[in-house]
Amino acid sequence: MSAKNWPPYELLDDRVEAAEARTRKLARIYHVSQEQAWDGRALLAQLIERHGGVHVKPEQQESLGKILSILLWGELAAWSISAELAEKLDDVDAKMAATSQVFDEARHFYVLRDYVRAAGITLPRLGGLSKKLLTEMLDTHDLARKLIGMQLLVENIALVLFKQIGDARIEPVLTDLLPYYEKDEARHVGLGVLYLPKLMQGLGRVGRARMWLFQLEVNLLSLGSGLNLREDFHILGLDPRAMTDYSFKLQRDVFRRIRQEDDRAEGGDGEEHSRARAEQDPNLKGMFRMSRQGQQRFTGFLHPGKPLEELDPTHRFFLGGLIKAAAATNRMFS
Repeated sequence: MSAKNWPPYELLDDRVEAAEARTRKLARIYHVSQEQAWDGRALLAQLIERHGGVHVKPEQQESLGKILSILLWGELAAWSISAELAEKLDDVDAKMAATSQVFDEARHFYVLRDYVRAAGITLPRLGGLSKKLLTEMLDTHDLARKLIGMQLLVENIALVLFKQIGDARIEPVLTDLLPYYEKDEARHVGLGVLYLPKLMQGLGRVGRARMWLFQLEVNLLSLGSGLNLREDFHILGLDPRAMTDYSFKLQRDVFRRIRQEDDRAEGGDGEEHSRARAEQDPNLKGMFRMSRQGQQRFTGFLHPGKPLEELDPTHRFFLGGLIKAAAATNRMFS
């Protein structure tokens, strides 16, 4: 490069353009949410009328109540957290995106509450591990942890449950209702993808290690909560292995999007560059993740496709111990 062309201002322009593009995407989340907003009261009434009421099989009511309890209180927690983010984020477009989520989560909560009432389901108290998971999100004052915990981890759990319950066609009104939730939740992830890199800028090794451990804790709480619902999943016709596979797919998509956004801000050249950088940085600058092979081994261990008593002794010992530990921890936190 000749001195005549120095400094190379076009590099600066690329970075500015990348930052502006990210800002536009954040603002777009707000505007799209307004365009796609749905009337919860009207929709639920319409679906109930269409199907002649809410009809949950008696043998599934207790198990469905456990799942809906997690979803209902999860929506309330998401409502509270998104309101806090809307207040405390220092970027106007990020505030707009978080504000749109406040309205979505409020609608999710009251519609699901009204559905439960219409179904005549008595919700049990929230399980100890699920309660611990949500209170971890609510209690932290670290905005990066709130974003990474709620937007990228808890929203992932909600998406998996919404999709599986809808696909299982447990109850017609619920089956027709949940795609509206899925669409909203998928959009919510965008706030974390677009704004989290900014919050994580400047984190040193210690800060990233703490963030990684926080995500590990959230994932372990989620794992334990799921293990305690194994029988309920079976009763409802939900496939735990498919749920785990789908959860990993959602996480991979999120990590890919974060890496791409980060690369654009650094002047990278898109998905191929993103993938190469991800291989060199397995934690995505403080993000907890597993390799594809690790995910496959984990899924095979957790969901072997046969009863516990038919597994080889080593597998049975460790998986059985994990299930017992999850049950004991759930009681401890209750």
